[in-house]
Amino acid sequence: MDELLIKEFDVRYINAVSRKNLKEHAMIRLIISSLATPEEIFNLTRADIRKTNGVGTVRLNNGRKTRIAPIDNRTFEVLMEVSKDKSRRQRIFEYSKAEMDDVVRRHSPAKRTYDVERLRSAVIEILRDCQFFEHDYVNDILNGTNFEGVVDFVHDMHPMFSGVWDLDDDEVAEDFIENYLILIGESDAKKIAEDICESVERVERILRGITSRRLRI
Repeated sequence: MDELLIKEFDVRYINAVSRKNLKEHAMIRLIISSLATPEEIFNLTRADIRKTNGVGTVRLNNGRKTRIAPIDNRTFEVLMEVSKDKSRRQRIFEYSKAEMDDVVRRHSPAKRTYDVERLRSAVIEILRDCQFFEHDYVNDILNGTNFEGVVDFVHDMHPMFSGVWDLDDDEVAEDFIENYLILIGESDAKKIAEDICESVERVERILRGITSRRLRI
């Protein structure tokens, strides 16, 4: 399998399995959706999560500069949920950088370990491959510039914004589980369901669909 497709699977895997812990899932979604760095994650407060012209955004501060980044609707909802008991100026994630890296590492595929920077870099590489433009919108995201252009770009090209990196849609979930069978090497429905936080019944149904389609080929 192509290296970039493996990285995309890994991003989807980390996003899926992290749902076991909502706060950790929120942090991982923040990295994937906004390309947040450890320092930006650490400095995030409830006041930094807002709607801007109907678009969910986060204000990210690394101590030297501040940037505004759009985030997908699900990430906005999860961040609001995990910060609901926080004051507006209270940090949402009190993790050290080492603890952030450990969160990502624990949710990584067994044979391909990620930390915050490696996960962030994988998403950047995937988005750059999706650009198909002379203009570097990924650079705009990282620099907090060209907000309207970035919003259009992420809604067109970022898989988190279209729901492709979540598992709500059955066709999307089937594609993910088919790659799971190849790259994780596990085919037991109960173990898959437990790993990716899905019901056994749904995983069994999707596995039957994969088997049926393979038999028709």
